[in-house]
Amino acid sequence: MGELILKSNLNQDWISFAFLSNIFLTYLLTIIDPIRTIRLFNFLKIGFYLSKHNSERETQYFNPYNIIGTLILINTVCLSFIFFSEKIICQKTYFFDFCFLFLLIIILIIVRYYVSLSLIKKNNFGKKIKPLIFKNFTLNLQFAYAYFLIILIGFYSKVPSFLFYFIVSIISISWFLSKSRIFFSLFKFQPKEVVYFILYLCTFKLIPWYYLYLFVLAPRF
Repeated sequence: MGELILKSNLNQDWISFAFLSNIFLTYLLTIIDPIRTIRLFNFLKIGFYLSKHNSERETQYFNPYNIIGTLILINTVCLSFIFFSEKIICQKTYFFDFCFLFLLIIILIIVRYYVSLSLIKKNNFGKKIKPLIFKNFTLNLQFAYAYFLIILIGFYSKVPSFLFYFIVSIISISWFLSKSRIFFSLFKFQPKEVVYFILYLCTFKLIPWYYLYLFVLAPRF
């Protein structure tokens, strides 16, 4: 019995560490750029945030701030997987599962980055598309914090199921509508550019996540 309790506590410890990692990474963001971080959490003024932080340096993919933001996004996706597995379908997850998924998403992002970069350079619409990519990244990071908060509350407290699913639905719908606005703004481009970006969207954004679901989540049902 004591051994089972120890294993349960160890499993809970690494999950707590995963949650604390996001808090620590957010602390790093405040060290790198405290003003930008404060503005990031002002969900109602995203236009102001984008207008103030759209410089060439701040929109660079390998900017330290953006790298840490990406790690927060990845960690939140992994935490969502843990929550879904343990609380929704009641299957135990282990530290190996978390690390495997984290590494898999990093590889996916790196491959997608270099392939999409070559596509953008080849068709010479990098300057037009970069602000949209930065806006997309910012929205994802903001909504990642919203998901992180609700998952944290759902994991460590007894929230009524109806209330939890209602809040998740509101966040998901808001995220979808925000992403749709970015997508529809593509129609300001030339038809050829729109076709190439839709190809990018389907091939390098949707399909990889589909395969991630197919090989990681689907086997758990």
